[in-house]
Amino acid sequence: MTNPTTDFSHLDIGACSHVGRREHNEDRYLIDRELGLVIVADGVGGHHSGEVASAITCEVIRREVASGADLRTAIERANTGVLEGVASGRGKAGMASTVVAARLAPSGYELAWVGDSRIYLWDGKLRLLSRDHSFVEEQIASGLITREEARNHPRRNVILRAVGTASGNLEAGTGRGQLAPGTCLLLCSDGITDPLDSPQLCALLSQRTGAEETCQRLVDAAYQAGGKDNITALLVVNTGRAGEQYDRGATAQAVWVFDPDTAQYEM
Repeated sequence: MTNPTTDFSHLDIGACSHVGRREHNEDRYLIDRELGLVIVADGVGGHHSGEVASAITCEVIRREVASGADLRTAIERANTGVLEGVASGRGKAGMASTVVAARLAPSGYELAWVGDSRIYLWDGKLRLLSRDHSFVEEQIASGLITREEARNHPRRNVILRAVGTASGNLEAGTGRGQLAPGTCLLLCSDGITDPLDSPQLCALLSQRTGAEETCQRLVDAAYQAGGKDNITALLVVNTGRAGEQYDRGATAQAVWVFDPDTAQYEM
């Protein structure tokens, strides 16, 4: 996807990250308004230099997008970049990172992700646009557990894909869609989604003012709810100017929708 213009003045973009109850913060985020690129990466491994893996992930994706690559290709090259970092002594063996990334056009977006960091669309309902590459997500898809059971499953933090773990091409999830005036994209690490359920996210997003302040509220709420992990939220808000039309012919994605009125998930 190429941007016909770099005028993103109609987008309010903000982010907030907190160490949580860890010793150091392995989450990284990136906002590049010129490229229309936003990223949240959650380093995996703790003592294996997860913060190095997440930093390399952001750096390589930014470089590759600037060179004309799409997000899927950029993530594949980030996977190679993390492996090369280990080989060259930058970081340690076993380091890896989840990632969620969005490339923005004046009224739309291209998405890609690996792992269990998430991307949501908020338009009065909360729509989960990404699909976790995780053990419990596979169990849900197979009908073995419910989404509610997954929240407290003992293996809920086991991820099946991460940047820096694949010896070949790393298969990223992808999507695209419209960002209508008044709606927003939320990119976040599992430090947000583990302690906060969908009704809480809906309540916080419906109260938003500026993107930065909303992210601060999300992070504060996750910490106060007992979140132990690093906590990162990044918000992109279309403040109202429609901008140019964006690829209306793109293939539609099925999404989970949490309806706060019925307190139910719908497909």
